[in-house]
Amino acid sequence: MKRADTLKSCLDNPQKEDIKLHFITKGEGEPLIMIHGFSSSLHTFSHLIEPLSKKYKVYALDLKGFGNSPKPRDERYSVYDQMLLVKAFMREHNISNPIMIGHSLGGGVVLSLALTGVKIKKMVLIDAAAYRQNLPKLLRWLQFPLLGKVGFYLLPSAYEIKEGYKYAFYDNDKIPQEGVDILTKNLQSTNGKYAFAKASDYLIPDDIDEVSKRYREIDISTLIIWGYNDIIIRKDKAYRLHKDIKHSILRFVPLCGHMPQEECPDETLRHIKDFL
Repeated sequence: MKRADTLKSCLDNPQKEDIKLHFITKGEGEPLIMIHGFSSSLHTFSHLIEPLSKKYKVYALDLKGFGNSPKPRDERYSVYDQMLLVKAFMREHNISNPIMIGHSLGGGVVLSLALTGVKIKKMVLIDAAAYRQNLPKLLRWLQFPLLGKVGFYLLPSAYEIKEGYKYAFYDNDKIPQEGVDILTKNLQSTNGKYAFAKASDYLIPDDIDEVSKRYREIDISTLIIWGYNDIIIRKDKAYRLHKDIKHSILRFVPLCGHMPQEECPDETLRHIKDFL
């Protein structure tokens, strides 16, 4: 049975496992933390890390269950569980008042950090998961306990990752084979499919409506970047987030889907540099 997934329940009952998130760091200067989205890894920021590291000390993380981070067979895969692990990472590495960049689920992690009092200098939210919505059709079938999950485990990982990219990109000719290969390897790793399936169960927190009302409390300079043609989290959510966060700027990337940092990296980087 799916456990209750609320911010309060997660804060009251934090994970007991000693989970260390995999990360890479590059550059010197003010700290800048990058957090990827669902089913992805820190590789999604590969076009941004090098140029931003010329001015900042960049930390790019793999969330629990993804990339090279641990993938335990437990239930703690919600956005709030991930938020607490990022908070622990910041304590361990003595990071305070960082710039934070979050994509999709990673954007939800950054918002949760802000709502729990973590001091953040600036936020960049890229196609962020912030409100209640229907799951993408590629994930809805996973909610069927037998047919969906059995099919997911039986289908080739490379096919599943490629189909995910096709859904996330506006222009399929831009889908990076390197990205497909890396995420396929991640999905094929021990417990890779378990973590994917379990995280999909917790993509929409039970208290999302209550928590999203609190975005108006956030007093942090924020850049919102959105692929104009995103069909995973559509642009009405971008307008809503811009309205809710008082010190925010909204920038759309035209002819671009859910992953501007990969599909349109030059324009995405330009918006980030202009903001910072």
